[in-house]
Amino acid sequence: MVEMDNMTLKKMLIETEPDFSAKIIDGFIVADIDEEALGILKRKWSQKSNREDFLQFSTEKVLQATGLMSDKGLNYACLILLGEKEKIDEYLPGSEIIFEWRQDNNKISYDYRKNWREPFFKIYEEIWAAINARNLRMPFQEGFVQREIYAFSEKPIREAILNAVAHRDYSINKQSIFMKASPEEFVIESPGGLLPGITPENIIYKSAWRNRTIAEVFEKAGLVERSGQGMDDIFSSSIKEGKGLPDLTESNPFSVKLKMPAKVKDKNFIIFLEKVANEKQISLSIEEICELEQIREHQKTNKIEHKEKFMKNGIIEKIGKARGTKYILSHTYYKHEGKVGVYTRLSGVSREKQKELIIMHIEKNGKGFLSEFIDIFPELKIKDINNLLQELRRSGIVHFIGPKRSGYWGIINK
Repeated sequence: MVEMDNMTLKKMLIETEPDFSAKIIDGFIVADIDEEALGILKRKWSQKSNREDFLQFSTEKVLQATGLMSDKGLNYACLILLGEKEKIDEYLPGSEIIFEWRQDNNKISYDYRKNWREPFFKIYEEIWAAINARNLRMPFQEGFVQREIYAFSEKPIREAILNAVAHRDYSINKQSIFMKASPEEFVIESPGGLLPGITPENIIYKSAWRNRTIAEVFEKAGLVERSGQGMDDIFSSSIKEGKGLPDLTESNPFSVKLKMPAKVKDKNFIIFLEKVANEKQISLSIEEICELEQIREHQKTNKIEHKEKFMKNGIIEKIGKARGTKYILSHTYYKHEGKVGVYTRLSGVSREKQKELIIMHIEKNGKGFLSEFIDIFPELKIKDINNLLQELRRSGIVHFIGPKRSGYWGIINK
């Protein structure tokens, strides 16, 4: 008989482990519930259900109706969400959330730190307030309209916190949920690895619950729209805000680490996605939004059904043939971004035909600036690009128009 390694044994235990948050706590009674936390749950449950009569329910009736109490007693979900601080300290001291802020992401010491070991319904708003107090506004111009995006958007940050509380492994009692924020990113790490069958690659497509009772209370209270949907919203929001993809690759069998970018990488991608939805009158699923982000970043797509929809609606363009095929966002995106030179380079022919590429670029855009040719040929020195242009000029194909510093190249009409 072969002895099991620790990882295999841990996986088997996770797969057979019942809902931890549904376990009954001996000695934890109704008198140990925090009245303020209970009142918040009542109000949120009443608002979500549109039932004012819920506010008149007795404590026992609320707890039973929300799954926090059974004939056998109160469970761990009740302790985590509503229990008095003293009882959390006694029964589950690992039920704690820690927040650190660093103005410089590379600093070891923090500039601000706050920790909470209290009933979650009591501290939920306070946690967001601590994060939001350090939020950064990033304005950008779209035509005559000034718009803004925040480093820490409320909905995805709240979703990340709720996800950590509902999915962490509470049997690991010596570790807390840890949040670290800086102007560059928001990171949240929770004890317990991803559940069997869930990977960083499929986490937005598959749902699993480690603490189903907690997740269902969140849904009843209206904190989440639907149990298991949080990662969809986190990824979708990050991409739509031009921040790029959240990162789960540093997760391991003992913890889940979610890194959410805070800086806008590409404001024009925001406008491009909105333009696609409005002009084409189509809605994009989370899978399609993620796929467009992959194309923007890496010029590749693996899902044929999305590829065909994107091509049909002129959202992407196909470059090359057979094994050399790649996909790029349409010319509209690069034109709006002021990077038509990048578009020409990505969509262009081989480097041996650099003159043809210059001509193609000028014909496509009506004119060509030196800065755009630098984008097309990042591997060439400026003098080499100028030599190509001068050869084309001497051949009577192009000419230079305007002042030396601000002028551009155009095609000579024959």
